[in-house]
Amino acid sequence: MALETCIAFLLADELDADEFSRFKAPHKRRKIRDNTADDGADDDADDDAEDDCKKNYFSATVPSLSVMDFQKYFQLTQTQVEELVRLLSPCEWATSKLEGWTVMHAVLASLWTLSTLESPSSVAARFHTSESLICHQLNEFCTHVTANFADKIHWPRWKEADASVSGFSSSIGLPGTVCVVGSCVIPIERPTDVPDPEAYQDSEKAYSVSFMAFCDHQGFFTYVTAEHPGSWHNSRVLLETEVGQALQQDPVNLLHGRHIIGDATFPLSEHLLTPFPDYGTLGEKKLRYNLKLQAALKVVQGSLHVLRSKFQRLTSLQMDSITQANLAVKTCCTLYNMYLDTSNAAYVERMEEHTVTQEPFHELPNGHSGSLGGISKRQDIAASLGRKPKRDSTKGYYRQWYEV
Repeated sequence: MALETCIAFLLADELDADEFSRFKAPHKRRKIRDNTADDGADDDADDDAEDDCKKNYFSATVPSLSVMDFQKYFQLTQTQVEELVRLLSPCEWATSKLEGWTVMHAVLASLWTLSTLESPSSVAARFHTSESLICHQLNEFCTHVTANFADKIHWPRWKEADASVSGFSSSIGLPGTVCVVGSCVIPIERPTDVPDPEAYQDSEKAYSVSFMAFCDHQGFFTYVTAEHPGSWHNSRVLLETEVGQALQQDPVNLLHGRHIIGDATFPLSEHLLTPFPDYGTLGEKKLRYNLKLQAALKVVQGSLHVLRSKFQRLTSLQMDSITQANLAVKTCCTLYNMYLDTSNAAYVERMEEHTVTQEPFHELPNGHSGSLGGISKRQDIAASLGRKPKRDSTKGYYRQWYEV
């Protein structure tokens, strides 16, 4: 019943100023009751009428809530939300002693906050609580989700790695590919938990972090990070990640002879393949290779696009902490994977995330054309590819959950 009550309240249209005052009015009236008895009687009647209105609204809305509507507002199924509440209930919540505020409230409020661009004050009004509580609750929620569901985002090993390689090979025609990597920029507030906040400022004086993500053939996130300045080049961000360090120190243990696919902003190596630079003189085999590479990259581009369309808070993360911003991003990716893991996701033909244009790595002052092993491997794969596919053959290669 608590879940249905919260859902019905949240599914209301956006509250305008009149509605805010209506929901806040009971608190104001209670202060006047001690002064005037007659007014108190009138207020009691008003409160009863308002309670009846709410009850009627709940009874009219909750029974008509469809599975698709629930997922549209909370990005998870009702069963998944209930399971999330069950698993997070043993965690220590600072708000656990607040009367009338449960773990269910915390989960739904946080999901709502991450799924919309509503201001904290608007979310607080919707939940009939304080703005500070909503912000604190979101941080707690992200901390608990990332700690308790860390296994939802993991690097593919053994059978999972074989399945991803097989998936990329059968659907796109690129052999040996275990993951694809992509990135986008997430706006934030001026960070207060780093030594040099201005390092996170771009040329337009806005603050942001670089969100770098790796995906398997189905679009599941296998590694994500969002703690480096958005102005950094992808090649620099990669070096600071755990995956980038593993590629430098122990690539065999990470990939077992397989490779990652990235765009031209990454350095070419035998462990990370990038497209051939195209100056208008590429031969048929190299063009064919580039087309297949672009098709593979659409997997991660599509996941980034759907993630940010579902969890709209990621399009403008109003946080002044790099640590909390990183946790929020990982939480959204965790929830995304949870949904994909248990749903019959729809196939989409073409979805690309809009990213900030960066210079190709080989054109940077400290860039290069790639390692000898990478150059040789890229040439061998291009030479081994079959006949040129049709232009529309890249459609439907990756699996995404999408519903507007």
